[in-house]
Amino acid sequence: MEKIIRKLESWYKTNIKHTREPPIKLIDPIFHHHKIKTYGNDLRNPELPLEDRATAASYIGMLSYTGGSNAAMVASAYIKDMIDILLMPDTSSEVRIAVLKGLCGMCYISYTNQNEAKESHLTEILLSYLEEDENISATDPEALIVKFWVCYLMTVVCCNNIPYIKLIKEVGGQTLRANLESLSKKNWKGWPENYAELMTALSLMISTPHSLPLKYLA
Repeated sequence: MEKIIRKLESWYKTNIKHTREPPIKLIDPIFHHHKIKTYGNDLRNPELPLEDRATAASYIGMLSYTGGSNAAMVASAYIKDMIDILLMPDTSSEVRIAVLKGLCGMCYISYTNQNEAKESHLTEILLSYLEEDENISATDPEALIVKFWVCYLMTVVCCNNIPYIKLIKEVGGQTLRANLESLSKKNWKGWPENYAELMTALSLMISTPHSLPLKYLA
């Protein structure tokens, strides 16, 4: 019995004790870049259902957000493709939400992607979504959620980007302010912030910083 134990100890010391696991990479750039390009192919595939292409857009955004600045740079190649989907007439709320989510992830930590989206006329698209008839919510309950995501995306692209805030305020004018005020009164339960209210605060910051609500000055 003693010989067996010694053999086991010897085998353990030789094969187990000195074997070290390779370090785990919490963010693997190769994985993120590969997956972004894979979903990018789906996004650009006109033979796929639009819902599947929109889902691919949301995955690209998630990978861009979790993969850091380099992943966001890779994902930037697909901004125009996402905006092209938002420009399509009569797209469902489900498709719009998925694409808006994707753009949120891509622009969240990337000033470059924010400006790339701006150059692709994202501002005008978002403003047009906010101007759509509110009564449509009666037949499409998700239509209001689309507007919530628009408000969130607006705050994302305006993050540390004062020129973008000025552009949205200039193009949107009083119509934007009225739409944001209306949306700020809706039920934002389940969201971290009332992003319509936050976007209003950001636009006020440009011209009258002292009129900001106290919670945004803290």
